[in-house]
Amino acid sequence: MNFVFYDTETTGTDTTFDQILQFAAILTDADLNELERFESRCRLLPHVIPAPGALLATRVTPAMLTDPSLPTHYEMMLRIAEKLRAWSPSIFTGYNTLSFDEPLLRQTFYQTLQPVYLTNTNGNQRADVLRLAQATAALAPNAMAVPISAKGKPTLRLDTLAPANGFAHENAHDALADVEATIYMARLIRDRTPAVWHALLPLVDKAEVTARLSTSEPKCLVEYHMGVPSTRAVVGCGHHPKNPTMKAVFDLRRDPAEVLNLSEEDLVEETKGPNRALRTVYANKMPAVVDVALSPDLPAANDLPMAEIVRRAAVVSADGHFTARVGVAMAQRYPPFEPALVVEGRMYEGFPSRADETRMQTFHKAEWSKRAEIAETFEDGRYRELARRLVFVNAHEVMPTTRRDQLQTWLNNRRHGRDGVEAGRTLADAMADLEKVETDRPADGESIAAIKHWLEIL
Repeated sequence: MNFVFYDTETTGTDTTFDQILQFAAILTDADLNELERFESRCRLLPHVIPAPGALLATRVTPAMLTDPSLPTHYEMMLRIAEKLRAWSPSIFTGYNTLSFDEPLLRQTFYQTLQPVYLTNTNGNQRADVLRLAQATAALAPNAMAVPISAKGKPTLRLDTLAPANGFAHENAHDALADVEATIYMARLIRDRTPAVWHALLPLVDKAEVTARLSTSEPKCLVEYHMGVPSTRAVVGCGHHPKNPTMKAVFDLRRDPAEVLNLSEEDLVEETKGPNRALRTVYANKMPAVVDVALSPDLPAANDLPMAEIVRRAAVVSADGHFTARVGVAMAQRYPPFEPALVVEGRMYEGFPSRADETRMQTFHKAEWSKRAEIAETFEDGRYRELARRLVFVNAHEVMPTTRRDQLQTWLNNRRHGRDGVEAGRTLADAMADLEKVETDRPADGESIAAIKHWLEIL
């Protein structure tokens, strides 16, 4: 299967309320040979206040945010969706995409009335080169150089990892340059540690993760925390009853005799803390669950002989009653989210109806005056609100005065905040952040002054 390596540069790190400013992607074949590339930038949305630190990191100026030669955010997202559909089916991947770029991309598709699950439906799957780098650092530490951060700790940040391994990364934090660096690291890991590559790549399929955790054989779980890789001997022991992709694994450093007969309330406590017996892995996020043979040092790392690891795994997996109670404990530990106050937080409340899907397609093909009419016809209130916003942001003049005034109030609330409602960064938040940035980055005084002036006149 082909790969789509992609990256985003954004207004900040909030995957619900920040915005993509630059998107870049490279399509490769299964052997990582480039086939095609795509890149796009866009203007800033009026209700999004960028984080000053993000603008400095990506070298985006206020003038670039409002450049009339750039497409609107909505126009860019239509082009991105069209390109990604044309490249499907593929494995969509990047560097830390499963934790950041992917949630942000989903939210952006949702807000622009497009299929939220484009990258993992219709034959598409998802991977993350950061997972591969973490597994390589743990299982084949001599295969790649791991740089040391300014704080004296090992780091797998792409902007330092790629140069440490021979990639000329002068344009770090440019989306296309970061995609090129990611492909470079993917090739390096594939070529230097083929066993790690071939062990992790099947995990793009959540069914493979489930299969590996459904046996009585112990597995090696690779984790990476605060720059330090770890390998844990684990065995599957259940899942969340409402979310089967949320898997529980038993940390075999803990003696099953101490845990199997605990109450459900006590099992909830065993999901917390560094020495917890129950750990959570997500089957749809490429967890590094591999065969113990890939980690010869696993017994020493877990301070147990392999025979005892195997015995404990068999004891845990044989206790079906324990597995059922783990499910109950997970449901208590991770209850349903409270209803969100703003539409951005309601993305997972359900799929659009077939009728609303048809309205979305018609909306995208229509002129703005017609889009204003279509916006009022959505059955689902979420999509009705999002469609109205799209019209307001892109062509407010076609809206009735009453509706336009309502949305102007919404825009003012977003920029200045509203009591009891958290909905992204406000102007006051950005100015406060700017004061911290001024102290931390005195060399960027000219750029900081330009950002401050722009925020003051918004």
